[in-house]
Amino acid sequence: MSKNRGKVSSHGYRRKRRKTWRIIISLLIFFFIIGGVIVAKVYNDTKSAVDTTYHKVKNKSERNAARTISNGKPFSILLLGTDTGDYGRTYTGRTDTMMVAVVNPNTKKTTLVSIPRDTEVAIPGHGFENKINSAYTYGGTSMAMNIMQSYLNVPIDHYIEMNMGGLVQLSSALGSVKVYNDLDFTSRGYHFKKGTVTLNKKNILAFTRMRYEDSRGDYGRQLRQRNVLEALVKKIATVQGVAKYQSILSALSSNMKTDITFNEMKSIATKYRSASEVEQIQLQGYGKMIDGISFQVVPQKNVDAVTKKLRTALELNN
Repeated sequence: MSKNRGKVSSHGYRRKRRKTWRIIISLLIFFFIIGGVIVAKVYNDTKSAVDTTYHKVKNKSERNAARTISNGKPFSILLLGTDTGDYGRTYTGRTDTMMVAVVNPNTKKTTLVSIPRDTEVAIPGHGFENKINSAYTYGGTSMAMNIMQSYLNVPIDHYIEMNMGGLVQLSSALGSVKVYNDLDFTSRGYHFKKGTVTLNKKNILAFTRMRYEDSRGDYGRQLRQRNVLEALVKKIATVQGVAKYQSILSALSSNMKTDITFNEMKSIATKYRSASEVEQIQLQGYGKMIDGISFQVVPQKNVDAVTKKLRTALELNN
């Protein structure tokens, strides 16, 4: 396991249980819903879209992910949201959103951990003082998976990656959604009052990308992103959403990558659907300037606590 440098605080991590279909807050569920709700009706269209998103990467995990899912065992996914595709960005970019999800059909629970993008980690060949989202810049999805495995000491079976431009296309396909906003702020020329706000293809990135006017920084942005994803996927699951499945599939296949095969997705949609209780965990650190660069230094005890949670969810020996 990689070790962070610097002293640690005593804040720990906070968790939040939600007992409805809160699994939809993750990118993971986009295709689960499409696969589980629509696949029987539009099998070929769905399979074609999923096949387009399939991108195998090298992963140092010692587990056989395909066998794990085939046997109905708990599995893990690294969820990545990249900062490409929005506002004309086309470079490799970094992962603004990093989450690890463990889906356990035996406990009927999904454990979802949010990782601060500025978390200080050691990256082989690049020194000890690196931000964890730099792993994607240095070595793509493969390095991001391997660094996360090392940092959290858990096997990462699969990944799902989506660029931020995909939110705009999904919003365009689905129409406006309403979310609760707990902070009054203005971003990129759009004002968002405190309370329920309406988001559409024009202002959705301004809402989800803002962090500098939020005293919580990236933690506040992660909360807004989860709320927006939840609202979008809830709308996908409606009658109106299902009727627009072709536009939805187009948005996903154009902006999403994963190493989960179509057959695995079908297995997940049937074998793991019961894992509807979601425990949300925020890996908590504290801000620190190192050589003029802002980092989130996470206390080792916080990392260890999250590792224990994930390994328990995966039914591994701790």
